[in-house]
Amino acid sequence: MSRRVILSDSSLNRYGFRILTEGIDLTSFRKNPMMLYMHFRDEGSPFWGQNKAIGYWKNIKVEDGVLSAEPVFDEVDELSKTIAAKFNAGTFNAASIGIRILATSDEKKYLVPGQTRATVTKCDLMEASIVDIPANANAVRLYDRTTSVCLAAGMVTNEVPEIKTILPMNLKAKWKTVLAFLGIGEDKADATQLSEEQMESLNAELERLQGENATLMTEKSDAESKLTQANEEITNLKANVSKKDEEIASLNEQVKNLKGSPAESKEELTPKKEPGTEAQDTFATFSDKHADDYAALTARMKEEGLI
Repeated sequence: MSRRVILSDSSLNRYGFRILTEGIDLTSFRKNPMMLYMHFRDEGSPFWGQNKAIGYWKNIKVEDGVLSAEPVFDEVDELSKTIAAKFNAGTFNAASIGIRILATSDEKKYLVPGQTRATVTKCDLMEASIVDIPANANAVRLYDRTTSVCLAAGMVTNEVPEIKTILPMNLKAKWKTVLAFLGIGEDKADATQLSEEQMESLNAELERLQGENATLMTEKSDAESKLTQANEEITNLKANVSKKDEEIASLNEQVKNLKGSPAESKEELTPKKEPGTEAQDTFATFSDKHADDYAALTARMKEEGLI
């Protein structure tokens, strides 16, 4: 019993690229429609082992962008017999193609959302293998003129270049800041795609803002340091002023006490003997000096309140 199997289509595979069905050259494959198991064949390497072809493909056709064929197992060895039995039992249901890449493109018209590598636009179909996981989801073997790479085994390949062009995405009305920066009205947001140039512009603005923020943070730190230093100086000045106020209050109290204290000796201050004034003679001494000056004596007696 034979069943048709999809060998490939143009959908995105799990490695981030896709193979255009219309770009697959079937000329060589139709002449030698080799069927392998998991892309393994005897290449004189322990990695590949001693696996041989397990059969061939018939009724190869392309329809609605899908490449398909019917497997024919030769069953001349145990591997072919085993794979045929598992295929007929329904364990294996999928296939994957092995190609030699002739051309790739990252033009917008060949890209789909989520694509990270270029689209294979032209290739030679070298073989198609029975695999445990469909080709578009996992196993794809790529051939060039000198080497071969097996993606099904999880090995990294650079045969398909990464996309350099940033895929456009539609803007959203809620992105008000972005729309304002790009000069796009909210009513036109959903119908406007974000171009690579606009992404570069946004990235440049983000880098500028990050640099400006770093500068502001540094200036803020310096200002806070200066403010802390100024507050410390103000605190010290207030402490000094308070100390001076206390000293002045103490001196005022001392002066007040000195003015109110009686003289205990001729050398001490009295209310009638202030600092900076000449000592006044007693009335008796004054009389002796001015015994014949009745006018002066009369004035002194009035001053002393004696008359």
